[in-house]
Amino acid sequence: MSSAAPHRIGVVALPGVYAYELGIASRFFGAALVGDRAAYEVLTCSLDGRPVATSADFSVAVTADRSVLDEVDTIVVPPWGAALEGTDPIGLADHAAQRVVSYCTGAFTVAAAGLLDGRAATTHWRKAEHFRRAFPEVDFRPDALFVDEGDVLTAAGASAAIDLTLHIIAKDLGAAAAADVSRATLAPPHRGGGQSQFVPRPVVADGPGTTADVRAWLLGRLDRPVSLDEVADSFGLSVRTLTRRFRAETGLTVGAWLAQARVERAKELLETTDAGVDRVADLAGFGTAAALRKHFRDRVGLSPQQYRARFALRTPASA
Repeated sequence: MSSAAPHRIGVVALPGVYAYELGIASRFFGAALVGDRAAYEVLTCSLDGRPVATSADFSVAVTADRSVLDEVDTIVVPPWGAALEGTDPIGLADHAAQRVVSYCTGAFTVAAAGLLDGRAATTHWRKAEHFRRAFPEVDFRPDALFVDEGDVLTAAGASAAIDLTLHIIAKDLGAAAAADVSRATLAPPHRGGGQSQFVPRPVVADGPGTTADVRAWLLGRLDRPVSLDEVADSFGLSVRTLTRRFRAETGLTVGAWLAQARVERAKELLETTDAGVDRVADLAGFGTAAALRKHFRDRVGLSPQQYRARFALRTPASA
């Protein structure tokens, strides 16, 4: 177990903050462990340290004012009442050396600070045109669930903030740690940032009438080859119906989703076992080490060996 101090995260509660997104950082980062210690310390602040009215019918008391942001490694900006006005009351431009994360329309505040100029970003699809008009210098990605620009990360609305938070945990600590948080919080495994926000018709991704049972079935068979015909036959669907429903709910084809799931499985195996690359390829369903290396590098940007070397100890990344 590493003896390093926890990575400190400052969450800024601005007036009219959305209560759902405000709690995500504390709940999910707070559940991440390295060995038996907390990997993160989450500090929630307001501008002046006083209680803040939320978008709901209650206010929240905080533990600090914005001066605490000088001491943290990562700053999280949830959506808030006047976010669409495109101002930066936090003074984020003075914190450009730290990692900055926005949830939903918090991206307007980050963009107002100039931190997204010439970079890619996203926000809730309903505010896409407003964002484009307000910040034409930003490479706006309207369909993305989240965008990772290294030291600045933006998430689309509501549940996409959970996807981004799990992505950050995986980036800092490894896929196994993110999977542990998913299990501890009963959250489904996070979706990749490139998946669609489902602009035409948002759907519930789990439950009766969805492909949740198909996805669970596939996750139980990652180590074996499966065809579209086999999947469709197993659930009494035509290939066309399966493909249409699967893409509507996940934003991906069955093949692309399966490849992503196999990469996640390979990441966990590389972190938690000493199995060689050939064995990891078999257990994750890639069949050959060459196929594993290709898919892994395409999606992770590292070779399997490089990934194992980085995350063997599962220590937090520096700010």
